Amino acid sequence: MNFAEIENTWRSPHNRINPAELEKNKMQLIAELRRRRRATIGLLGVTFLPLAFVTGRLVLHLLHAEAGRDPVDLATEWGVVPFFLLPWIGWLSMVALYRRHRARHLNYDQSIRASVQALLDENRTERTHCKVIGGLLIASVAVLPIVIQQLRAVGKAGDEILVPAYVIYPGYVVLMVGWTIWHYRRKLLPRERELEELLNVYR
Repeated sequence: MNFAEIENTWRSPHNRINPAELEKNKMQLIAELRRRRRATIGLLGVTFLPLAFVTGRLVLHLLHAEAGRDPVDLATEWGVVPFFLLPWIGWLSMVALYRRHRARHLNYDQSIRASVQALLDENRTERTHCKVIGGLLIASVAVLPIVIQQLRAVGKAGDEILVPAYVIYPGYVVLMVGWTIWHYRRKLLPRERELEELLNVYR
């Protein structure tokens, strides 16, 4: 077969994807990306509310302790500051990663290739989320003993706090980190490979 015959075979209608099928595939990819972006925004909103509430209560207690309760003395109870900062670091990092992802893919709906690239970037962003959140959860377990020791030293906590602090919370962190690793390996990595293969098809 000479070059002209190869070119004719390549350009044959039988060797081309139906335009309607291409458009259907593009819309499915766009819908998936929009669904995942809405899920990210929902997660950011749901996590912001308890963070803001707990942080607000802490700030109010620092500024004006309730009647019958001792105020927080940061000179001796400073451990509470990094412990409460850790979830904010995670939330703000998620916001920053999401905004960078959106900025990189403003025209994701222009073509199948652009949609796949945006989905692949969203997948990488989510994998970064998993690493950041997992690291911060582990860091919180390291900081918590400092908080507990300081609370016990000033008489604001007794032995009743030991089991929740050293058994229940670490157990919760182990479960969360384990689920994060499972999600990363069993969901995100296989999807990354699928998207990379799909992107190669439409290059």
